[in-house]
Order: sequence, then C-alpha cells, then structure tokens
Amino acid sequence: MRVPSTSSIPVRRAPQQDRATKRVEAFLGAAESLFVEQGYEGTTMTAVAERAGSSIGALYSYFPDKVALARALASQYADALAAYWTPEFEQLDGASAKKFAESFLDNFLEFTTKQPAYWQLQAAPIRFRRDPATRHAFRVVLQKALQRCAPQLDDARAYLCANTVLQITKGMVTLYVDSNAVDRSRVVAEFKTVLSLYLKSVFSEKCS
Repeated sequence: MRVPSTSSIPVRRAPQQDRATKRVEAFLGAAESLFVEQGYEGTTMTAVAERAGSSIGALYSYFPDKVALARALASQYADALAAYWTPEFEQLDGASAKKFAESFLDNFLEFTTKQPAYWQLQAAPIRFRRDPATRHAFRVVLQKALQRCAPQLDDARAYLCANTVLQITKGMVTLYVDSNAVDRSRVVAEFKTVLSLYLKSVFSEKCS
C-alpha cells in the first residue's frame, strides 16, 4: 500500500491551539470595545475578562497586563495599515506633491477611523510602537512610493523623506485627537498644506 508523503497530509491544528487562538481573539475584541467605551485608562483587566466571558486568571495567562493587551491590539492595527497602503500607493504613482499629500492624509484618516480603538490608543499615556523590522519595512514601502513620484531621489534621501512624512502625520494625529469635531477638519486642512509644501520642495530637488 502506498504511504502518502508527509507533504500530502493536510496540517491540522491541535484543538488546544485553536482554543488558544479564539481566546486571544476574544480578549482583544473585548479590550477593543472597552477602550472605545471607557478609554484606555478607564479599562481594567477584570472588565476585559468579564466582557470576553473568561476568568481573570485565563486573561493573565495570555496577557500579563493592560499594556500588553493594548500593544497586541496596536500591532494588529499597524499590520492592517501596512497591508492597506500597498494598493493605495500604486494609485499615487507619478502624483503631484499636492495630490500625494492630500491622498496620504485622507487615506490614513479613513483607515484609522474604521479601527474602533485606534484613537483611544493614540491618546493613551503609553507609546505603543511596532517592532523595528516592521517599522522599517513600512518606511521602505513609503520610500518607494515617493521615488515613483520623484525618481531623482536616491534611497537615502527618499527614506529620510518617508520618515519626515510619517512624523508630520504623527503631529497631525496628536492635534487631531486633542481637537473637537469642528476643529478636526481645520487640523487636517492645515497639515495637508504643511505636507504638500514639504513634498513640493522634495519633489523639485535636482539629482545630486
């Protein structure tokens, strides 16, 4: 009788692994909804466990504290944001500085407002940063998008420009979070002008 090779046998996940994955998803979903309702500082680990329908002991076995929960959720958002930008950047090939700036900030806001707890995490007193490799990878993607609009930029210059674009965006986020609904549109308009002027200067640079 022919014995099937190991490569032809479908990989099955252990029931324990499936349960663990579902439990983690439940904890993150509960944390997300509570961050929206009560803010980061107003959310407790006990409330997260109760919302997830689990025990506090089970929650602590996966996440040692609220910071770890928030970091895991922020990491999910960051990964989704990076994937979101790939097709968006393709639509900006050869764009003017003004179009790139306005599209970048509009798309950033469109994505982040669809992530329930994104703004609550931004307003939290703790910075939730991605690992360096992930952060670098996204900057390279942005670097390449900028170079398709300004081919004269070498890698080092375009990478610095990508970092600057992200820092300008972070500045907008900080002011956006602290503003009321009426002022937020003005904040976005101001930063579109700032980013557009910066990119106009960069895109007009001559080859070094």
